[in-house]
This record gives sequence, structure tokens and C-alpha cells, in this order.
Amino acid sequence: MSRSHSLRLRLLGVMFALFALGLGASFASYRLEVHDVIAGLHASTLQNQARELLDALRLDSGGVRLRLRRDWRRVYADPSRQFTFTVFGADHRPRLWSANLSRPLPYIPVDARGPVGPVEFIGVGSDKQPIVAARGPQGYSVVVARRGMSRDTLVDSLFEEDSEHVSVLIVFAVLALGLMWLISGWSLQPIERASREAARVGPSQPDLRISAGGLPREIQPLVEAVNGALDRLSRAYAVERRLTADAAHELRTPLAVLNLRLQRARLTGSTDWPAVERELSQMGRLVDQLIDLARKESLSYERHTEQLPLLNLSRLAREAAAQVLPLMEAQGRRLEVRVPAEVRVRGRADDLRDMVRNLLDNALVHGQGAVSVRILPCPAEGGMIRIEVRDEGPGVPTGQEESVFERFHRLNAQAPGSGLGLAIVRQVARSHGGDARFVPGEGRIIVELPGAAPEESASRPRTRLKSPPDAPITERAGTERNHDRSQPDHV
Repeated sequence: MSRSHSLRLRLLGVMFALFALGLGASFASYRLEVHDVIAGLHASTLQNQARELLDALRLDSGGVRLRLRRDWRRVYADPSRQFTFTVFGADHRPRLWSANLSRPLPYIPVDARGPVGPVEFIGVGSDKQPIVAARGPQGYSVVVARRGMSRDTLVDSLFEEDSEHVSVLIVFAVLALGLMWLISGWSLQPIERASREAARVGPSQPDLRISAGGLPREIQPLVEAVNGALDRLSRAYAVERRLTADAAHELRTPLAVLNLRLQRARLTGSTDWPAVERELSQMGRLVDQLIDLARKESLSYERHTEQLPLLNLSRLAREAAAQVLPLMEAQGRRLEVRVPAEVRVRGRADDLRDMVRNLLDNALVHGQGAVSVRILPCPAEGGMIRIEVRDEGPGVPTGQEESVFERFHRLNAQAPGSGLGLAIVRQVARSHGGDARFVPGEGRIIVELPGAAPEESASRPRTRLKSPPDAPITERAGTERNHDRSQPDHV
């Protein structure tokens, strides 16, 4: 079992890591900037001193001398002060140097176009110091240095001085972490609310759903998926409850009748076994139809129609007609099947076959005369496929064209059957993207299903026609038929 983690703590950790990374980058950038500042300070301070010395330099017949201001004389005379200088003659030998030097500075050539050269560093370790050379008149030059203050020493010193403000930065960092904690908690409040809503969903409240309002966009697809799963579970639960209620309601009467027959048999000593078998057969058929209807309703929620396999509806219609044919023969009625050789639809083969079988059973039990089955592609109606089952009876009374599709609805209470056949027909049709309806005033029912796209049908291998499609074929009941022919079959 994988260990769970806190999303809030993870978000806080990520934000803190980013904050620390930015803080470290700021310190590194500041230190580099300090290096640049120190280099500028060296250049500015030492070069200015070199210019001051060049201005104070005097050459005459007596040699070289400096006329410095009193404050600079004190600076160069104080051993504790760190600024030093040396004046070199044209022969690169030292002529004058500051009083705070025990020995002259080394000669540095002026490597510049102007009179003052760039800052250079001499020495190693703690003796490392910046130095500047300036070109004077008549080949003289001045070298100015600052002792005991290397670049790294100055950088560290300046960095430590400004690091006093880090305490203020730490306070702001703590405040930032607290703000991050509050913001993350506020951001996760909608998820906590969604969790509470999900916890309330149950058998007593199956219609409750998780509200997507206020949730982050990244979480909304998950909520929609969960709500979709809850919808499917709710529909399956509703189907199960309806199956239980319908079975309890419809089995109550035949069970009561069967109980009365068994009590009478106990009293009289004789049992009407044909009646008992008839009641048991009726209950068995009712249970089978209820289970079949519940299964079809459940399957209709599993996949969309476009995800179902391609089927030949004409073949399914012929197979259903072959199942009903013995019953038609027993009643001396004629069955006519007029279907093309191949009509492609997407669906479940067993359900579509049962649908056509129930249509034929309805015409056999409640209709009159000959029964015909036709399949008509209707390109003008969006590529729909029409299945028509017609008999010679008067049809459904006006105003009851819809009520006959309800469960257990029977126009004639004395007629055999449980009143579930047409409910199964409509359920299968709607689960395949179509519908079923009666034509008013006629013994004709029409089922419309969406046909397969032309490119889908073209990609499937075609059955070879054995005769022209318009050639009529008439066959009597009981003769062998070729179910792959496109011609109408008259049985």
C-alpha cells in the first residue's frame, strides 16, 4: 500500500524551495556586484591619489620634490594609514616615497594611453594589495598602493556590513512562509468541500453530485469523471431497484394463483398439473424478460454507440424471422422478409436480434394475418435505417401509441404475455441511438436506427450477390432459405 502525502505540505515545500533558490541567487548576484563595486572603488580612489601626486610633483635643478597638502602629508606620514606612494625617475629608480613605507614600492610601467594606468594587484595572500601607476613629466612616474586591503578582504568586509540587514530579511521570510501556508490552505478549501460532498453520496442520496464550482481547472476533469461514474452507478442502482419492484409486483399474482392451486390440491387430493406447469412457465418467462430488460438497460450505459462493432442488420433480421417461423406455421400465417443483402449498423448482435424477435412476437400474438419485415435505408433522414414490421390487424387504438411501450402494459389483459416485449424493443432502439413508434391506425411499428457511415461500410468486405437485387424469390414455409440474398423472402 503506497504511503499518502499532504498536497498542502508538498506545495509549501515547492514554494519554499523556490524562495530559497531565489534568495541564494540574490546573494550570489549581490556578491558579484560587490566585487564590481570594490574594483570601482580601487580604481577611483587610487587613480585620484595618483593624479593628486602628479599635480604636486615639482622638478627643478635641485631634483624632485612634492608639494602636498597638509592632510595628505599626514596620511602618508602615519604608519597606521594604508595609502602609500613611490616616485620613480626616468631610469625607473625610486626617488621619493611616503614616510609610512619601510622600503619603496616596486616599479610598475604605465600600461595605458592616458597618464594613469589601470588598477593592478601585487603580492600574495594577506600581502596582496592594489596598485596604480601614473606617468609624469620628463619620464618620471608615480606608483600609488593601498596596503592590507586585498580585493577578497574588501569584498568580505563590505558583504559583512550589509549582511546586518539579513535579520530583516529573515523576518520577511518567516512572514512569507506563513502567507504561503494560508494561501495553500485557502486554495485547497474547494477540494475539501468536494470531499465532503462526495462523502454524502450514498444509497439514501444517490442523486447528489460533486460541484465543480470554485475548483482549480486541473481538478475539474477528475470531478467530471467522478460525477460520470456516479451517474452510471446511480442508473444501475435505479435499474436494479426497478427490476426488484417490477418482479415483486408482477410475480405476486401468479404466485398467489399457484399457492391457491397447491392448497386446493392438498384439500382435494388431485393436482391440475397442466395448470401448475402453465403458471410456472409464465413466471419463468416473466423473470427471464425482466432480467433481459435489466441487462439491456445496464449495457446501454457502458459504451457509446460509435464504440460498438459493425453488424449486418439484414442477417440478424433473417435469424430472428427463422426463430419465429415455427410459430407462424403452427397458426397457418405467412411471414414475409424483405431486406437488402447487407445493411451495416453499429450495435450488440444479441440485443438487435431480440428486438426484431419481440417485434415479430408482438405481431404474432396481438396482430392478424400475414406479417412482413422490411429494412429500408433512409439517406434523406441523416443515414437512418428503418425497420418496419406490419401485420393485417387494426393496430394500436388511437391515443395509446406511447403507453403500449410501458412496462407490463397490455391492451388485452386476457392475451398471453407479460407486457415487456415492446418495452424491450424501445430500450434496445434507444440504447443504439434510435427509437420505436407505432403508426396510428395501422398494424405497423417502425424502429429507426443510425446506420454506419459510408466509409465504415465500404471498409468491410461485401457479400457477393448470387442474383440480381430486383429478382423476386418466393418460398413456402419449411423450405430452405439462403439468408445472404438481397431479394425479399416470402414465407
